[in-house]
Amino acid sequence: MLITAEQRTELESLIELAAHGRALRHEHDNPAQAAELKELVAKHKEVEAEKTEAAEVVEKFRADVAEHATAIETQNSQIKKKTAELNDGTGLTSRDLVNLQSEISGHEEKVAELEEVELDSMEKLESAETTLSEAETALAEVTATGRATQTAIKERKTELAAELEANASQSQTRKSDLPDELVRRFEHNIAAGGPGAAIISGPNCQACGQEISGMKWKEMLLEDPNETYECEECEAVLLRKS
Repeated sequence: MLITAEQRTELESLIELAAHGRALRHEHDNPAQAAELKELVAKHKEVEAEKTEAAEVVEKFRADVAEHATAIETQNSQIKKKTAELNDGTGLTSRDLVNLQSEISGHEEKVAELEEVELDSMEKLESAETTLSEAETALAEVTATGRATQTAIKERKTELAAELEANASQSQTRKSDLPDELVRRFEHNIAAGGPGAAIISGPNCQACGQEISGMKWKEMLLEDPNETYECEECEAVLLRKS
């Protein structure tokens, strides 16, 4: 199909717009930051698990400290009670007094043991709370980064959608100046996953790579440079480079 020089210009512009449109669509459907977001989601899951585990450890040591404190309080209560009985001394024999002193001493030893264990638990609790705090900070950072990345992807998709719309509008304008049959062939190739049309400078289709026979290529070279062709393999519209 022979087209005019003006239509050739429109077709060349249409080819460029189609290529740019494919690039825009690919970026829209495959965001550059998609892999980063996927990694952040995995990291969020990992850090969240670490935080949960750290929180469980903290609760365990808090329970231990509370248990030791209760036990110490119980022993101190006994010491206070026995000391009051010892100081009062009413109705007590010497043996009773000795036994009370022994009981008080036993309770004091138990308090000392419990306080040592409590101190160890408190140190472990402090370490566990530090680990939990670090996990919470890391989780907050990953969450913030993930949200920022999601926002960036969304904003870029919005920009690309606008660019795609403008590209489609410009393409439609170019098509309106071309023969209907040529536009039909162009759109058919696009629908099949091709570029629609391609400019060739040698005996090969630039759309699919199909080789053009030597005889056919020689014939094409002798014809008007504004003559359009159809690839026998992919059916893309072909235009010889002028």
